[in-house]
Amino acid sequence: MSRFFNPDNPIMEFIAKIFDLILLNLIFIFSCVPIITIGASTSALSYVTLKMVRNEEAYIVRSFFKSFKDNFKQATIINLIMIAVGAVLYLDLGMDFYIINSQNTTLFAVIRILLWCVCLIALSVFLYVFPIISHFVCSTTQALKNAVFMTFGHLPYTLVMLVITGLILYLCACSVKTFALVVVISGICGFSVVAFIYSILFDRIFKKYEPESPDNIE
Repeated sequence: MSRFFNPDNPIMEFIAKIFDLILLNLIFIFSCVPIITIGASTSALSYVTLKMVRNEEAYIVRSFFKSFKDNFKQATIINLIMIAVGAVLYLDLGMDFYIINSQNTTLFAVIRILLWCVCLIALSVFLYVFPIISHFVCSTTQALKNAVFMTFGHLPYTLVMLVITGLILYLCACSVKTFALVVVISGICGFSVVAFIYSILFDRIFKKYEPESPDNIE
């Protein structure tokens, strides 16, 4: 029995990791309540989960709010940019999809595919940019450029993240029951678990760009 409760026991380590993810998820949701802080909260979430993947985390709460404070300005600016881009895509592409879907010509089919590609690229940049600013020292412009570069430079990883994100969105739109299930899981540990999975991929990607010191992308 004493072996089971040993902190070095793999089962106990797994349970501890789950509790850390639940705590991190609650902090993230609480920090997102003012919509303006979603960018900084997402950046901090990525910062902590990457440390968890690398077994570098010490204090979840302290690490989260350290990153939140350090990257607040830059993350907020990027968040506002992404919100603006999302609004434009929603209003403009929404109308375009309505018009295009009423047509059955080859030209409109090609345009429809291109519009979906634009949406996927924008989503991919969103997935990359906040982990980038939480881990690397770079300007806002450079962070966005790096996000675009990594989106295409590490396409297999990008596709995995898009598939996971697409599956979650599909479950939300599939039925009321699956939507409720996603909401419940998200409230418990969903955001932090997904961020942890993404951080496993980001760990492999970022190692290719990490100089010995300091951490930045030229």
